[in-house]
Amino acid sequence: MANYLTVIHECKDFATWKKAYDEDAPNRAAAGLTEIHLLREHENANLVALMFGGRQVGHAKQFATSPKLAATMMAAGIIGVPRIRVRHGEYRRATAHKYATITVAVRDHETAQHAYAMDAASRKDAGLTDLAVLQLEDDPNNLLILWAVSDVARATAFFDSPALAEHMTQNAGVAGPPERHFWNA
Repeated sequence: MANYLTVIHECKDFATWKKAYDEDAPNRAAAGLTEIHLLREHENANLVALMFGGRQVGHAKQFATSPKLAATMMAAGIIGVPRIRVRHGEYRRATAHKYATITVAVRDHETAQHAYAMDAASRKDAGLTDLAVLQLEDDPNNLLILWAVSDVARATAFFDSPALAEHMTQNAGVAGPPERHFWNA
C-alpha cells in the first residue's frame, strides 16, 4: 500500500491561495510529497482538495503539522481548519476534467470492500471510473473513495439513489452520512 496526504480546505480567494501554494512547492518537495491532484469543488471554487503521494509518512506528518505550513496557510487566506489526513491504499491515475469523492465511516473495512466490488457495474453505468479507496492512517474504517467522473448528472443520480443508500447501509456497513463532493480539475 502506498501513502498519501490529503487536504481539504477553503480559501478566501483562489488566486491568492494558488500563488502562496506555488511558492511553497520547495517545502512540499523537501517533505517528499508529490502532487497528484489539485481540485476545486464544483459548486464552491474556493474549496480546494489536494492529494499528494508521500514516500515517508513521518516526513508528511512533520510537514502537515509544521508551524511554517500553518503560517503559509494563514497568509494564503485559509478559512477555518484544514482537514489534513494521512491515508493508505492504492491509487490508479486517470486524467479527467471532473472527479468525485466520498468520505465515509464503515463498521468494517473488509466488508465495505466486498460491498464496493458488488456495485462496480452500477458505478461504471453512472460514468464513474474507480481511482482509489484510501484508509485513514489512524482509523482504517474511515475511507476516502475517489472517482473520475464523465457525467456529473448521471453520477449524482447514482449517488442519490435509494438503492445505493440501502446497499451502503445493509451491505457496506456505512455508519453515518457520507461526505460527497464533485471536483473540477
